[in-house]
Amino acid sequence: MQNRIKVGYVPYSQDLQHPGDRRRLAAWAIENRVNLNVSNPLDSDLLVLSNAANFGYWIKRAKQPVILDLVDSYLGENPPLLRDIVRNVVRSIRGTSSFRWVTYTNHVRNACRKSDGVIVASKEQRDVVIKFNRNVFVILDDHSELDSITSTRKNNLNNLPLLPSSNNLFWEGFAFTLKHFKPIAAELDKFLFESGWGMYLLTNEQFPRWGGYIGRVNTRHLVEKWFPLSKKAIQVIPWSIKNLIYIADNSKLGLIPIDTHDKFAALKPENKLLSMWHLKLPVIFSNTPSYSRLASESNHQDACIKDGNWVDALTIFTQSSE
Repeated sequence: MQNRIKVGYVPYSQDLQHPGDRRRLAAWAIENRVNLNVSNPLDSDLLVLSNAANFGYWIKRAKQPVILDLVDSYLGENPPLLRDIVRNVVRSIRGTSSFRWVTYTNHVRNACRKSDGVIVASKEQRDVVIKFNRNVFVILDDHSELDSITSTRKNNLNNLPLLPSSNNLFWEGFAFTLKHFKPIAAELDKFLFESGWGMYLLTNEQFPRWGGYIGRVNTRHLVEKWFPLSKKAIQVIPWSIKNLIYIADNSKLGLIPIDTHDKFAALKPENKLLSMWHLKLPVIFSNTPSYSRLASESNHQDACIKDGNWVDALTIFTQSSE
């Protein structure tokens, strides 16, 4: 143990329970019996910065090699200038950037250039970041936590309020990404109402309205607004690993809709899809670059849905499962 490298880490969460920590560097540390130094990251042999770090602040002070772990593709988004400036202002107020960068994209770009290496979560992200750093490595999330609670598959340990239907769709994620349901909400609402299927949304019961920090939205109220016909057939379940395993096991089909016109979201990695497959759940998903690539590699092209074809895909699946 005396010769082990000392790894300093600036995380999303100090308890390392945020999925960006838990499924990535923290999972690696547990497997390799490495203690991550989150209390004094600069007292280390190697410094790793999550996307929640103020890159400029830490890189300026670091005497050791610095590695960025970028799971979001800010460099591939090319946002409107005003949005980029506002994002940097909000992050500067939160302490994860500085006003001097003007735009947040400029902050990330500079950090990539000055770091010794960058870790990303997909091939598509690597193709963007490689322009700013030659040492870019693709590392997917670790989904082994989904194997850790075998009794959950058979027992409703948390007494969850389950839907009466045995035919249910399944979605999980941070509630602010529910916005990707909006383009398909009307047709999905009609499908659920007419088919008698239900849908589980495993997510936060409330979430910030703007920028991930400001305002408050009640998830249930959003569901009732977007799904007026089928709202009683949709259940919002608080996210936890136990709930994730149990609800997925009591669902028939996973959904991952992504608004492909949203450049930031379109460059998301394939981790959510791999997670659902890990749970042995069939999935239909949007044709983002990473999902399209994975669909081709795994011969699941029929599950990769183009905009406007969701109801057709759902109808085909429900008919084949009868």
